[in-house]
Amino acid sequence: MIDFKTENADIAIRWGTGDWPGLISHHLMRLDFAPILSPALAEVDGGIREPADLLKLPLISPSDPWWKQWFTAAGVPDPNLDTLTPNDFGVQTFDAAAAMAGQGVAIVNPAHYADDIAAGRLLLPFDLLCNDGRNYWLAYAESRHNVPKIRAFRDWILEEFD
Repeated sequence: MIDFKTENADIAIRWGTGDWPGLISHHLMRLDFAPILSPALAEVDGGIREPADLLKLPLISPSDPWWKQWFTAAGVPDPNLDTLTPNDFGVQTFDAAAAMAGQGVAIVNPAHYADDIAAGRLLLPFDLLCNDGRNYWLAYAESRHNVPKIRAFRDWILEEFD
């Protein structure tokens, strides 16, 4: 994360809860998460009819805490994720690309892949979106809130996200 006291940056877009001491934060976008997969993979082994059916398929990044949260919200309280083959790309873009290639089910922010979902390259098998309280925020130092370029960018980006 950018340290505004030691680095030459005016603003940052951060992921978190928006409560950083010494900073002013403006909410930009919710970061919901849900499983996605390729339509072809969704048809394997009789298809995906209920959330537990996802466990018949390879899960991408099964150690990601979002999986446990999503399965719990979907009524699958103990999916035994720790018994799955570990793999972790560490970046949603890679997870989604692997899912699109039919390599497994990824848990990502579906809003980032709306075009791929609309085009049929990815499938959101259930309407259940979860959120862990962390979202995207515009942040800048309180002491610089009146700097014209910060105000101009803040006003522009908040209007774009409105």
